[in-house]
Amino acid sequence: MAGRRSRKRQIPRWLLAAALAAAGLLTGFLLGLWHARGPVERAPRITGHVPPPAPAPRRPVTPPPPAARPPRLPAPAVPPTLPRPAPLARARVAIIFDDAGYSLRAAEEVMSLGRPVTISVLPDLPYSTPVAEEAARRGVEVILHLPMEPENGALPLGPGGVRVAMSDAAIERTVTSDLATVPTAVGVNNHMGSRGTADPRVMRAVLTPIRERRLFFVDSLTSPHSVGARIARAMGIRTAVRTVFLDNDNDERYVRSQLLTLLRIAQTRGEAIAIGHVGKVTASVLRSMLPLFDEAGVQLVPVSELVH
Repeated sequence: MAGRRSRKRQIPRWLLAAALAAAGLLTGFLLGLWHARGPVERAPRITGHVPPPAPAPRRPVTPPPPAARPPRLPAPAVPPTLPRPAPLARARVAIIFDDAGYSLRAAEEVMSLGRPVTISVLPDLPYSTPVAEEAARRGVEVILHLPMEPENGALPLGPGGVRVAMSDAAIERTVTSDLATVPTAVGVNNHMGSRGTADPRVMRAVLTPIRERRLFFVDSLTSPHSVGARIARAMGIRTAVRTVFLDNDNDERYVRSQLLTLLRIAQTRGEAIAIGHVGKVTASVLRSMLPLFDEAGVQLVPVSELVH
C-alpha cells in the first residue's frame, strides 16, 4: 500500500499534445474574427442623413492697441522768446513838430531823425521858406502852422495870424498869403486858436482856400470847443484830430512819459497823432525811444496817412 501511494499519476503525452493543438486553433480563430470585425466602437452608429453641425461663430480679432504716445501739440504761432503776438496790421503814429521857421538849426534835429515825421512851419518868418524847402528836399513832410486867435488875448499871435474880428475875405487872403511863404505845405494845422477854432464862421473861411488847394487840415485841438474837424468834414476836406501833446513841459522825463502814453493809445486804437515842438528836448527823446517803437510794433508815418 505504501508503494502505491508514492507513485504519481502521469498525464499521457498524446493527451497533452492534443490539448495544446486545440488551444492554438481556438486562439487563431478568435484573432481572425477580431480582424474581420474591426475595433469595437464605444458609441452606437447613427444611421440616416444628419446635417453637419453649424460652425461656431468666429469672434472678430481685435488688434492689440498701439503703444501709447504723448499727444502731438501744434507748434506755437509765436516762439516763446517773443511773447507779443504779431499784429495783423501795425499800429501807426504821426508826430508833428510845430513852430518851425525861426531857424534852420532848430529844424535840423527833426529833419535828421531818419523816420517819417511832419514838420509844421509858421508863416512869414525869416526861415519859413528855407525850412519848408529843405525839409521837402530831404523827404520830410511839411504843413503850414497857421496862427489863430487864442482865448488869452495877451498871447502874441505873430505874423500871418487869423483873428475872429476879421471878415471872411480877409481870413481867406491871410491863409492864402501864409501858404505862399510855406510853398511845399501839403496840409495845415492851427497854432493856438482856442478862440478861432471854436467859431464856425471863422473855420469855414479858414478852410475855404485849404479846400481849393486840396490840402488837409489837422485840428490841434487847443480847445475842447473846437469845431475845426467837424466843419472840415462837412466841407469834404480830409481831416484828423491831435491825440497827445508831447512837450507842454520841456522835461525829458515828462516827454518820455507822454511818448509812452502815445504808444499805448496807438496800440489800443490802431493810430494816434501827437504834437511836439522844434527847439525842445522832444526830438532827442524820440530818437532814444525809436527802438521801443519798433519793439512795440508801432510805425511812424507822416500825418497825411492818418487824415480821413
